[in-house]
Amino acid sequence: MRGWKALWAALLFMLTAVYAGGQKVSVQYNKQANFQEYKTYSWMPHDATSRPFFALDIEGAIDNQLQERGLQKLANGGDLLVTTYGSLSEGVNVSYNHDIYAMPGLDGPVTWANGTPLPGNSTASYVDKGMLIVDLVDRRAKQLQWRGTAKAKVDPEQKEKSFEIVENAVAKMFKQYPSTK
Repeated sequence: MRGWKALWAALLFMLTAVYAGGQKVSVQYNKQANFQEYKTYSWMPHDATSRPFFALDIEGAIDNQLQERGLQKLANGGDLLVTTYGSLSEGVNVSYNHDIYAMPGLDGPVTWANGTPLPGNSTASYVDKGMLIVDLVDRRAKQLQWRGTAKAKVDPEQKEKSFEIVENAVAKMFKQYPSTK
């Protein structure tokens, strides 16, 4: 009986820890892709942001995760292209460059067919407040291969706590990255 109480206490503690962060993380990736082929990555250029230090923190967290998985960062020409979309204080519409890849919608499962934009589709998607999307794109094929999405309540005025929440969310995402080692 004592063992059961300890087990339930540990389970309750873990559930509390998961919900305390207030993060909802999901990952989707192309199960047909051979992630061992990807050895390098580069960041896609992005527009200026109203919170440059926050953007740098996100980029650094993603860099750490990719490098822990054996990928090397290149200034350009990497096997994978990395891009992020996010919003702290209000929802925003984001657009992508369909010459680089076709970004599937954010509100449903990703179709891994071929990444070609369908006629009549918009090149913009709505990103809700508190959401971070990380896309990894096969540069040569111009196809999305991996997407991590996190949603959390982040207060931009509480910088240290916000950085911690984002770094934890990125780490949770990349736990589901297919092994390259």
